[in-house]
Amino acid sequence: MNEVILRDNLIEGNMSNVLLNSTFIDLSSNGLKGCLPQLSLNVVFVSLASNSLLGDVSPLLCDHKRLNGKNNLLFLDISLNNLSGGLTNCWKNWKSLVAIHLGSNNLSGKIPSSMGFLSNLTSLHLHENELNGKIPPSLKNCRALLVFNVRNNHLSGNIPDWISHRVMALQLRSNHFSGKIPPQICQMYSLIILDIAYNTISGHIPSCLPNIKTLLFNNVSRNKLSFFFPSFRTRYYYFDDNLELITKGQVLEYGENLHLMTLIDMSSNNLSGTIPPQMFSLIGLSSLNLSNNNLSGKIPNEIGNMKSLESLDFSRNQLEGEIPQSLSILSFLGYLNLSFNNLRGKIPSGTQLQGFTAFSYMGNGDLCGPPLTKMCFQDGKHKDTKLVGEDGNQSEFWPWFYIGIESGFVTGFLGVCCAIFLNRKLRHAYFKFLYDLRDRLHVMVVVNMNPFR
Repeated sequence: MNEVILRDNLIEGNMSNVLLNSTFIDLSSNGLKGCLPQLSLNVVFVSLASNSLLGDVSPLLCDHKRLNGKNNLLFLDISLNNLSGGLTNCWKNWKSLVAIHLGSNNLSGKIPSSMGFLSNLTSLHLHENELNGKIPPSLKNCRALLVFNVRNNHLSGNIPDWISHRVMALQLRSNHFSGKIPPQICQMYSLIILDIAYNTISGHIPSCLPNIKTLLFNNVSRNKLSFFFPSFRTRYYYFDDNLELITKGQVLEYGENLHLMTLIDMSSNNLSGTIPPQMFSLIGLSSLNLSNNNLSGKIPNEIGNMKSLESLDFSRNQLEGEIPQSLSILSFLGYLNLSFNNLRGKIPSGTQLQGFTAFSYMGNGDLCGPPLTKMCFQDGKHKDTKLVGEDGNQSEFWPWFYIGIESGFVTGFLGVCCAIFLNRKLRHAYFKFLYDLRDRLHVMVVVNMNPFR
């Protein structure tokens, strides 16, 4: 049998000491248990993802004598299991591998240097494990790498400056990477996803980001991140790569449409300095997140160039000044968060920015205008703002003008009271007027109440 495709069933069984011999094997999303099986030389594609397999990866990878250093395996997916232990150092026996999915297990230890022997590798997923240490320099030999995903581990050190220029998706989020963003990032001409959020990266945002040519155009997504394998039963068997990304304030999984996504996420680091205006020449970018850093200065007016932007998050920084009017022309913007900065002035008018809730602007005490309840004067300042003159400087006339009005009212009122109570004729005339007014009101009330009796 050349193909065993039994995914998404309720198949149970212990896979320990089992030898898989078919060319295409997909037993994902079942109830398989025990240790990993062994593979024969015939296996090209194997997916055992989303089962209950446990133990380490040695039974599958380290049977040197039986394999005799030869195999045809191109695709290996054992993600979403309960595997533990290290990644072993037996990868040099699997040089034909094109895609490796080991994510969402309990694997620990360091990434083995023997992975550098995988010169054909295009997709490597090691996310959501307990891996630690630095990324081994030997991986620079993986020059065909397109997707490198190690999110949610305990990896440390600097961001490698030798990662392949061909990489399209680099996901390092939720680790312990430190240091500065290497300028070599700008030489990744094919990059569409850069996710380095939730680390301790410091320094400035590189101004060379416009060198990433794929993000300079709107049509950056012509090549699908899919794997095609010749099959006996059909013309080919394909598998879409996938990534879990945070955009528009929520976690979204991209699979078949991964190549349509363009994202830069540098949130929750220690980045400082201003946002370089050059960054906003990346008009093909659809999601930009720089939140929870120490960025300062103004939001550059060039942000209006990013016509494809759908999600923007600059929250929890130290940005100041007014919101640029050009932000209101981003017609595809569906998510905006500018909260907890030092922004001031009137929120630019237009249906785009007024369509977001007040939560998008909260924590900026000097912002005013819809959708906030704090109203602005015509000059864009909110009602708490000090009065200013025509020259733009704080005016000394207006405060004294209002003080004069109040003083004149008090003086006039006291003058009338003194004239009434110190002059006998005026006093008698005043009280006579009050008595006459009382009598007229009494007669009016009696006359109007008679019809109801």
